[in-house]
Amino acid sequence: MHAMRCKKVAVALVATITLGLAVSSCGFANVSSTGPSDGYTVGLYHALNADRAANGLPALAWSPKLANQAGTWAYQMAQEGVLHHQDLNALIYSDDYAAFWSLGENILVGPVSMTPDSMERAWMASPPHRANIMSPNYNVVGIGYWRGSDGRVWAVQDFGGI
Repeated sequence: MHAMRCKKVAVALVATITLGLAVSSCGFANVSSTGPSDGYTVGLYHALNADRAANGLPALAWSPKLANQAGTWAYQMAQEGVLHHQDLNALIYSDDYAAFWSLGENILVGPVSMTPDSMERAWMASPPHRANIMSPNYNVVGIGYWRGSDGRVWAVQDFGGI
């Protein structure tokens, strides 16, 4: 009985944290002139924009709003232990994303030893993920990751057109 009650409390806590993180995206800017501050995310951001530059495309600006969403989603996937896309259709039609006319997403799970460059290479080696990275329909990006208790890193690139 005690184990069941603890499990219910844990599930409620995770749901509350997830909801709180999702609701908190309301206060984040759509775009920022400064990039990410976390070293790992900086590496992912620079690798992404280096690939775009190597293909004659402009760099994507940093979106704190999308970064918050990406980090929240990476955390949620890690907690569930399941790699799956979020419902970007619901997101783009929400009032908080009214400035966006397009959204896209790349997700990845790998060993905690993956570097930002190896993640970017994995995405670039996959045609659908590469298409998002190279898409002219996006001009901003937010990137988030979560190191799971299972020894894996969960990463999300959320792309937007504004």
